[in-house]
Amino acid sequence: MDKARVLDAADLKIRLQASFERQIGVDDLAAFAALSGDYNPLHIDPQYAQATKYESVIVHGAFQVALASAMAGMYLPGRNVVVGSYNSRFPAPLFAPTTVRVQGEIMDWLASANTGVLRVTVVELKHSTLTADILVSFSLLEQTLNSRVVENPTERIERLGRPLLVVTGAGGDLGMVLVSALADSYRIKALCHTHVSPALSSLAGVGIFECDLEAVGWEAALDGAIAGEPVYGVLHCAWPGAPKGSLLEADIATVARQVEFGSLATIRLVRWLAQRAHREARFVAISTSAASLRPQANMAAYSLGKATLEHTIRLLAPELARKGITINAILPSFMALGMNKTATSRAALAETAKVPAGRLCTPTDIVAALRYLLSKEAAFVSGQLFPLTGGQL
Repeated sequence: MDKARVLDAADLKIRLQASFERQIGVDDLAAFAALSGDYNPLHIDPQYAQATKYESVIVHGAFQVALASAMAGMYLPGRNVVVGSYNSRFPAPLFAPTTVRVQGEIMDWLASANTGVLRVTVVELKHSTLTADILVSFSLLEQTLNSRVVENPTERIERLGRPLLVVTGAGGDLGMVLVSALADSYRIKALCHTHVSPALSSLAGVGIFECDLEAVGWEAALDGAIAGEPVYGVLHCAWPGAPKGSLLEADIATVARQVEFGSLATIRLVRWLAQRAHREARFVAISTSAASLRPQANMAAYSLGKATLEHTIRLLAPELARKGITINAILPSFMALGMNKTATSRAALAETAKVPAGRLCTPTDIVAALRYLLSKEAAFVSGQLFPLTGGQL
């Protein structure tokens, strides 16, 4: 019997990788069917499968999850692992017989909580096709066995010293600035869709977690990353771009994505917080003055999406108030950052001339508003939109 690799907490780190290759034959599918009881003919009957659109037997999805189990239990982290959950998707069918490469990578590791998230991909080697993408939440058995006291949420907050704040869109220009500014007061779980800045990764007390809020099942994966820690708040900075154009010109799918992100993605995120918050909690979204306050016809889909976000926040406030959770939005005006970072100096001067305060909004202004809305003093403030316009009407 092969021996499992042994890694302990000191060995684990984000981006640590391992891989192995595996041949899969039709006999393996028959054996898996016998073990699992899944005798669907698409997996074990070539004649039946040939008459389908696949034209050949395909490997069970659960078989590929079992490969992820092998990665976690034998390679990364290895012997001491305890799996908490699997979150799987199968972008393409895997035909048998075949040879695959199973690749594992630590996407998140929180040593203080002894938990992490492992991403496992299964790639069919002949055509380099990704057939499975699986997130595995885990902890380490060795430390679990050594635990003697089960802490309640209040004790865990007191021990860790700072409340946990989840920040979406942390990989964006504004998100990175806000995470850097708040890292002195909060333990931060920084959610990034794709880009992860080295500067963000190096911040003390900041854990990186790759997350697509438009994907199915991100909630379970994030649960694995925070490992039962009580969540104090969510700072919602993520947004799917800022398309230009009018509503008559814009692609319907583009408009739908903006509106759905402002509504459905926000509701999912708020529901996630409401189920995991401890006592008082805070939800703060970053919107824009170019939404319900001053809609922009040349960025109509973006403006409509952000206005939807703001209305969603106002509608959620009464429900959340009963749970001791506040929800608000900050509406910064034009800033030379993010989608405006390529603006010319002439454009910046033109925007400055519109502001009675004589200057543009800055991240420092947003941080000041954030610190208040996240504070205990803002416990009675909810469902509000906070424009940062420098007196501009």
